[in-house]
Amino acid sequence: MNRREEELQSQIEKQLNAEGIDASSYRKIFNVLKKEPTYSLPAAFSDDIIKRIEMTRPSTSSDRLWFVLGIAGFVVAALVTILLTGFKLSAGTFKFLSGYSGLLIFGIAFVLLLQFFDKKFIRPLTN
Repeated sequence: MNRREEELQSQIEKQLNAEGIDASSYRKIFNVLKKEPTYSLPAAFSDDIIKRIEMTRPSTSSDRLWFVLGIAGFVVAALVTILLTGFKLSAGTFKFLSGYSGLLIFGIAFVLLLQFFDKKFIRPLTN
């Protein structure tokens, strides 16, 4: 903003008599900006948008093809990696957990308890 615009704005804000085309333009703009917008979205606006999205792009056979190719590519890459690195599956990897059996049992019980509370109390509230 240049100095002239700043002076006009401060004069209009202080309700001093500013003259000229710029002053009347600023007054009109300030009057419009003071008013709250009266438009509000309909209650089912988001539902309508989701329905439109679902209608515009149905699942196609090419989607399924790319999904199957992606999984097949992952399996092939995993097999090639296992063969080239000489990977051997053993339970020795998890020996460090033997000292934390209490913590492991607590963790499993805690997750199961959270699942129970979610199904019993939280999900009925969201439906």
